[in-house]
Amino acid sequence: MGLFKELVLLPLAPVRGTAWVTEQIAEEADRKLYDENNIKRELVQLEIDSEEGRISDQERTAMEDELLERLAVARQRMSDEQQDLAAQGLEYETWASEERSADG
Repeated sequence: MGLFKELVLLPLAPVRGTAWVTEQIAEEADRKLYDENNIKRELVQLEIDSEEGRISDQERTAMEDELLERLAVARQRMSDEQQDLAAQGLEYETWASEERSADG
């Protein structure tokens, strides 16, 4: 059954490959957009540009608000990931202790 399925889906391989590449590019762009260190560098550059008169105070405020919003999202995502990992660790510990109990 598996071989037949693969043969039938073979003509779609280029489409699946393109979809995978697109997904990888989107994930990398998302990682860069919400990378905390990158956001901090952009904030520093924004301050430098403002001090040197390259951007107006109004532009700085708008850009700063956007960067701070991205920073908040990045930190929330990090917190969510840590909670997920902690929950998975707890699930694994529960499963492992149940397995030990069943064996012994």
